[in-house]
Amino acid sequence: MNAPVFAYYRRPLVRNRIRVVESWIAEIASRYGCDDLAGRTFVEFESPIRLLWSLGELLDQRIDANVAEQVRDLAREHGYEYDRMLTYPTPAPALWQLIGALEAAGGGIVLVPSLHHLADLEIPETVILQHFSANLNARVVWIDPAVGTARQTRVGSRPGPGGSPTGVLGEFRVSPFCAAVKMARFYCEECLTRSGLAVLADTIDELMLAIVGPAERRWSGNVDMLGEQLVVRLIRPAESRVLVVEVAETREYGDAPLDSALRRICAAGVGVRREIPSGGGTLTRYEVPIPGSVRR
Repeated sequence: MNAPVFAYYRRPLVRNRIRVVESWIAEIASRYGCDDLAGRTFVEFESPIRLLWSLGELLDQRIDANVAEQVRDLAREHGYEYDRMLTYPTPAPALWQLIGALEAAGGGIVLVPSLHHLADLEIPETVILQHFSANLNARVVWIDPAVGTARQTRVGSRPGPGGSPTGVLGEFRVSPFCAAVKMARFYCEECLTRSGLAVLADTIDELMLAIVGPAERRWSGNVDMLGEQLVVRLIRPAESRVLVVEVAETREYGDAPLDSALRRICAAGVGVRREIPSGGGTLTRYEVPIPGSVRR
């Protein structure tokens, strides 16, 4: 029997792409044997606090009522921290409804466009994901309708040394946005945990900081970099004692030396190979030894 499929997204984050997002959710759901998500798609709308305040500011513009300044003065008079009122975490009634539905169903698959849709809510995203996995028997599948890819943990059927899976363990795309490092680190941690390779978490986390961190800084505020992409794959070859972290980038820099952070990581025993594929860009493979692995 197929696991029940659910979907969750925040409406303000999809803006005018709602039809694209929902059609892509439906397509991914069909791959899991679900052709009807009626009653199992949970949509989070704008924070009512921010929405109400935006209406007050709009009223100020229309009738010059100076409502906003009067509210500020009133808040100060009553000892409220006005500046914090608009930055409170967004309430998440749809998320709570999703959690209730997962509890009733005994778990399932949850389709979410990206980590952004779980960030800045009244519950930290790390707590949400931990609760999904540990207490609700739920698996999150990240989808990205902008590029037409589903990002999920993919596990091969052959066991490797120590009984861990082999093959492509996970793959995700990093694009120019302010949470690139955060998302890369999260995806890797989730993949390693699912694959029984949590022992590598610190090393891979350090590697993501050294790879994605410079890219995020290069992208920051630079519209010329919006077309740049970076794809990370975590691969465990069969009968291998290493985890291969494969990084494919649209940027060409195959002849450039490793920066200091990557040199330090590689000096600790991580192998590295870099090449320029025939289609352009740069492909780098990092071979990370797996502690305790033995040949068979």
